[in-house]
Amino acid sequence: MTHLETAIAHVPGIVGLSVKHLETGRQIYHNSEEIFFTASTLKVPLLVELYRQVDEGRLALNHRIKLTEDLHVPGSGILKEMALGLQPTLRDLAMLMIIISDNTATDYLYHLVGGNNLNTTMQNLGLTQTHIPMTCKQLLFSAVGLNPENPEHTLDLCSERLFNYQYDLNADAYDENKSDVSTPANMCRLLELLYAGNILSPASREDALDILKRQQLKTVLPHALPIGTNVAHKTGYYLGVRADVGIVFSPSGPYTVALMAKKITYKDRMNVDLSLAAVSRAVYDTLVTV
Repeated sequence: MTHLETAIAHVPGIVGLSVKHLETGRQIYHNSEEIFFTASTLKVPLLVELYRQVDEGRLALNHRIKLTEDLHVPGSGILKEMALGLQPTLRDLAMLMIIISDNTATDYLYHLVGGNNLNTTMQNLGLTQTHIPMTCKQLLFSAVGLNPENPEHTLDLCSERLFNYQYDLNADAYDENKSDVSTPANMCRLLELLYAGNILSPASREDALDILKRQQLKTVLPHALPIGTNVAHKTGYYLGVRADVGIVFSPSGPYTVALMAKKITYKDRMNVDLSLAAVSRAVYDTLVTV
């Protein structure tokens, strides 16, 4: 077994991997065309769609919105904890969505750009296996057997079930035909198109990449890489699902990488992340000549 194959074998679940060195063209694949749940990596396509609409003049990044309690979403993020009346800009929401995976910011942007527009853009880009039908709120409520349209299924109840790992593995959140899904190959291609400037204006491309580089959740792709390695990326997680997709700026040039896992067999998130970080390092060692 190669170093990379050994690292993949130690992940307690099904692993998907797609890698492309953007200067040499070298590629690495493992289950790259298989469907995986995106979890919060859906926020990368959403970031692209936001900036695409900014480029079209439909939205302005400095536009301020007023947050209200009905917009609050459980799970990661800080906006749900803030006093009502806060008025962040759309760029503030994009920053929070990416760097701390704020679900409230995400869902506001999802509704603003329109789910149909987001999914149409992905199809138009040739990313035909990428489908984002669920908001974060819909996804997380579903994952613990709740319906956000039911007034008895409150935010607090959902948060409590998430905290206590009371997941429903038969829910739509775990159905590949109903949940937010993609493939490592699709995610890798989206990042390649973003980096190449084939989707956004130069200014929007730079801003989107700058936000991704400010990521604060670093326990997967960057964790085991040499200190100082710059990575523009986004993580994703819910029970049984883990992913991290991004661009690694290595000494031999940048490479895109989409590392996704499903059917993870235990709840110890720290060890899962360490096993995936080892895969990321094996990719780095395979591609980079220092």
